[in-house]
Amino acid sequence: MKCEICECNDASVHFKQVCNGQIKEMYVCEECAAENGFDLQSPLSMPDFLFGAGLQQDKQAASKGKTCLVCGSTGKDFKKRSLLGCPSCYEAFAEELSPYLRAMQKGVRHVGKAPAGEALTAEIAAMQQALERAVSSQDFEEAATLRDRIRDLRAQRNGGEGGDDGVC
Repeated sequence: MKCEICECNDASVHFKQVCNGQIKEMYVCEECAAENGFDLQSPLSMPDFLFGAGLQQDKQAASKGKTCLVCGSTGKDFKKRSLLGCPSCYEAFAEELSPYLRAMQKGVRHVGKAPAGEALTAEIAAMQQALERAVSSQDFEEAATLRDRIRDLRAQRNGGEGGDDGVC
């Protein structure tokens, strides 16, 4: 098979890219691959391979020597193993992980399914904070509206068995 770029040399490199559900495949020779920024001689770590063959900022971030205070993992360990040591690593290496997470998904915050009732619980907590702010600012009409809404949400969460659990 001939190189799809120069159409002279035999293709020895196969690139496959999936973007928005469409698969692009390309067969190129080593020279054209090198000209297009792919260094075939150096070994790539999995994150480098998956997310752009070694972004410079990622290399610099890993070399800063950050360490997770809980498990002791370093940015260098992550680059080498493509694994984090513990849940705290996500916060310790947030800056380094951000480009990877953005490349893999829409954002860096998990917005997937939550256990049943968690959405209501989160909404109730947010409304409770808004209620406290309304009372602090002496906006009692808004506070009454929020109180009633919280009561309704608690009743909904508890399956309609009365939402009176401490809110006036």
